[in-house]
Amino acid sequence: MIFAGEYEHRIDPQGRVAIPARFKMAFIDGIVLGRAYDNCVVVYTPEEWERAAVDISQQPNTSSSARKLARLTFSGAYVGTLDRSGRVVIPMQLREYAGLGEDVIIVGTGRFIEIWSAIAWSEERRTLDTEATDIAERAPHVAPHRELAEIVIRQNEGETGG
Repeated sequence: MIFAGEYEHRIDPQGRVAIPARFKMAFIDGIVLGRAYDNCVVVYTPEEWERAAVDISQQPNTSSSARKLARLTFSGAYVGTLDRSGRVVIPMQLREYAGLGEDVIIVGTGRFIEIWSAIAWSEERRTLDTEATDIAERAPHVAPHRELAEIVIRQNEGETGG
């Protein structure tokens, strides 16, 4: 699943937040919450968590920054499940880390989602909006998957009759 969009939600007094309905099925086998690198909470499917964990674990143990990244990532990770209402408890440590109050914004970022305080997301969104061109130009160039390229080529051939 590709996670996309912005959703306004509330954290209830028990620390639970509802996962947007369109995302719930992705978390049927579990959910992993952790500290993101931008003062928000990152939410992974078990498969995506496994991928991220393997990537971090393969970094050289001799690197100080790799060890710190592992500590940051693994010490703040919490495995859970959605309740029958599609909610997950955000542990107090993560709520404090991300400055989450009652009002939060859930943001799709492709392979995972993020939970931001409404105030912090407003600031981040303003930055994204004003720096969009610079962000796009500095982004690493990613080659499209061959399957996607083939689909685009077939679509173009169909449109041109070729």
